[in-house]
Amino acid sequence: MRQEDLEEVARLEKLCFSDPWSKRSFEEELKNVFSIPLVAKLGSKVVAYTCLWQIDDQIEIANFAVSPEHRRKGIGKMMMERVFWEAKRSGCSNVVLSVRESNLPALNLYAESGFVEVERRKGYYRFPTEDAIIMMKSL
Repeated sequence: MRQEDLEEVARLEKLCFSDPWSKRSFEEELKNVFSIPLVAKLGSKVVAYTCLWQIDDQIEIANFAVSPEHRRKGIGKMMMERVFWEAKRSGCSNVVLSVRESNLPALNLYAESGFVEVERRKGYYRFPTEDAIIMMKSL
């Protein structure tokens, strides 16, 4: 992810999430030494992105989205493979994430990628209020 990607990333964020990160949040990710912000492009168009946080020997997927018009085409799986590559490159032993309990497409992608549920956080998300499912994959 680069500065020139931020308009498209922020646009996709608003399209994909009911409580989106701001463009400023993504700008901060570019400066954060613990962050690994990535995009997937078709041509020059951003079709997916993720922000990873390395915390000790763990990667947290802080944000992950695929453009609605490009879902079910393998882009999410490709991005997840890149997440695992980055985690291994960084010497991490596992990857964690949180997901809305109602986000069935994401839950399916994560389960297919080897994640398992390890915890639930009641009322974690807002707009609407909803539980978070915490998932982890050991590498």
